[in-house]
Amino acid sequence: MPVYVFVCEKGHRFDKILPVSQYNDPQMCECGVLAKRRTVPTMISPDIASWDSYVSPATGEYISSKKQRKEDMKRSGCVDYEPSLKNDFKKRQREEELKLDKQLDQTVDSIFESMPSKKKEMLERELSTGVDLEYTRGISNG
Repeated sequence: MPVYVFVCEKGHRFDKILPVSQYNDPQMCECGVLAKRRTVPTMISPDIASWDSYVSPATGEYISSKKQRKEDMKRSGCVDYEPSLKNDFKKRQREEELKLDKQLDQTVDSIFESMPSKKKEMLERELSTGVDLEYTRGISNG
C-alpha cells in the first residue's frame, strides 16, 4: 500500500498508509482538523538493511527481511504502530467507561428500588442534609 502525506490547516504534517481505493478519502489530523493530501517525491524503501536486522522480542527469531518481520508480527498478533491506534484505543476506553457508568447507575437504581421503605427514607434524608458521596470502581474478588 502506498504512503500518502497529509497536511492540515494548522500546518501539522503526517504520513498515512492507505489502500489505493482510499486515495481520495478525507483524513483527519490528530488535532481534529481535516487534512489535505500532498504530492511529494516517491520514496523507495529497500528491504531491511543488515544493520536493521534484529531478534524478534516475541519469538526470539532472527529477522532480516520485511517478509520475515511481517510473518513474525502476524504470528505474534502484532501490528505496525499508527498514531490512529492510540486514538482508537482512547475512544474504546471512553465507550467502555460510559458502559460501566450506565451499568453502575442501573445497579444502584435496582438496589435502591429493592430496599425497604424505611431504608429508602433514611437514605433520602441523609442525602438531603448534604452528605458528600464518592464512589470508586474496583475489581471484585468474588
